[in-house]
Amino acid sequence: MGALALSTPTVAEAKRREVIVSRLPVHRWPQARLEIVTVDAFSGERIVFNRASGVDLVDAVGASSALPGVWPPVTIEKHRYIDGGCYSMANADLAAGFDRVLVLQPDVPPLLVVESMDEQIERLRRNGTQVEVITPDEAMKVALASAGGNALDPSLLGIAARVGREQARREIARVAAFWGAGGQHAQF
Repeated sequence: MGALALSTPTVAEAKRREVIVSRLPVHRWPQARLEIVTVDAFSGERIVFNRASGVDLVDAVGASSALPGVWPPVTIEKHRYIDGGCYSMANADLAAGFDRVLVLQPDVPPLLVVESMDEQIERLRRNGTQVEVITPDEAMKVALASAGGNALDPSLLGIAARVGREQARREIARVAAFWGAGGQHAQF
């Protein structure tokens, strides 16, 4: 995936960064824990950025969303980074040690990943973690498909947001019950 990302012509990296800046509501790391997963395009190593990493939030978000063949890899300190989904679509294994893990899994075609979400979730469960997974429901799939279905099409953001809020209303009781029992929580 790294070779594909590095060799495919896309928009200029600086142009893509401008788009990310315009879409992020904040440009500073939050005080709350936030881990942003990327992959080194040369080595294939998974790299996790956070507030302590010294990496600009905009660059971390750009790297984490640098889908190979679609968006350019992001250069940070002489390394080129691509979407963390190239390692795993959920990276749920990073939540090891938490009592409960809520995985919000988009409905995207799987990439050639190092480890599947199912493998990671099974390992978490074997180690005593309760795991709940929320994926787009049928209403979301139908709405996006009827509007063209391209998950990368910015014109679908409004539709996805509306249908996503509707699904959230249907899921809220299940999520509240899942979170309600105390302990350490992680959300991916």
